[in-house]
Amino acid sequence: MKKIESRGNNESSASVCHAQKKKDSLAGRRVRILNFSGEVVSSGIIMSDDNDNVVMGKKLGGEYYEVSILIAHDSAASLFIKDADRKNMNDAVGSHIIWFREYGKFWPAIQCNVLSLSDSGADPVNVTVR
Repeated sequence: MKKIESRGNNESSASVCHAQKKKDSLAGRRVRILNFSGEVVSSGIIMSDDNDNVVMGKKLGGEYYEVSILIAHDSAASLFIKDADRKNMNDAVGSHIIWFREYGKFWPAIQCNVLSLSDSGADPVNVTVR
């Protein structure tokens, strides 16, 4: 979604157009990429879930995410959508690909106790990691 805003009297009267991040956007969330069998084949970060974005020649619509691939757990796993340079997960590491929304599993928030060194005198604290 784009927002047009006009500047006040002390600034230029030119309009400024900027992207407004949706409140319910999943961009920035870590995701495990699954194959059709439900096995984890890679890990990455959702870069966009905007239905209007085009990635690898396809519009995301409500069907796909744009994902930055960080790690290929199965380097030979085939991509659902291929292009001239990317055919499998190994080819996709370090780049953005398109992936079916239903084959992405989000990393859960983990809550644990972090214990301090016994001689520091500090108390244990609760930490949530996302």
